[in-house]
Amino acid sequence: MGDGIIKYLKDIFDNVLSVLFSEEEQCPLCEKVVEKTSLCLACRNKIDSINEVFVISGEEYSFKGYSVGVYSNAMVGMIKRFKYSRDFQCGRALGELLKEKILHINIESPILTFVPMSSKSYKKRGYNQSEYLAKVVGRELNIPVVNTLYKCKETLDQIGLNGSERWSNVDDSFKLNEGIKIKNRKIIIIDDVITTGATAYNCGKELMKNGAKEINILTVAKSNV
Repeated sequence: MGDGIIKYLKDIFDNVLSVLFSEEEQCPLCEKVVEKTSLCLACRNKIDSINEVFVISGEEYSFKGYSVGVYSNAMVGMIKRFKYSRDFQCGRALGELLKEKILHINIESPILTFVPMSSKSYKKRGYNQSEYLAKVVGRELNIPVVNTLYKCKETLDQIGLNGSERWSNVDDSFKLNEGIKIKNRKIIIIDDVITTGATAYNCGKELMKNGAKEINILTVAKSNV
């Protein structure tokens, strides 16, 4: 078991090093050499962009939501490679897309945070993809990333659940970390994919209950499935 964990961590470390110290920058999708950006123009054009603002509402609050693009085509490939295959080059490319989205829509935020994973899921994957994305954005825009929430109960995987089941599955499943001060702060919650918005809403609800001034939700992709 110990050897397996060491190998797992080494794989992640090697992947990160390959991103940070590669001799030349390549588009993670087509491997074309690029400059000053992670995705080449041709692969960027394969992303079905989302320009409109959507609203995520529950019984108590409503939050504005923003996504870079539709969960289809090139976006699916990058997210799956990052999320399930430890492809951090794809993760960095996705983070840069989020950074560009924030600059484009000009959301003011003194704090970035992210959707937490359960301890069980974190141990299984070894990293939180939403936290990684938030840290890419935070580093690029010089915005602090704060680990505001923890997942207080195990839930089912949202995949395969219908709309109402997704909402009941994650209801009240997030709590504010001890010692975190967010009163009167504007916060952007980062996640990879949004479908019904149930997970992001429950994160935002917990932050608002603890004094946050404004919550915006930003994801790489939006899925209707």
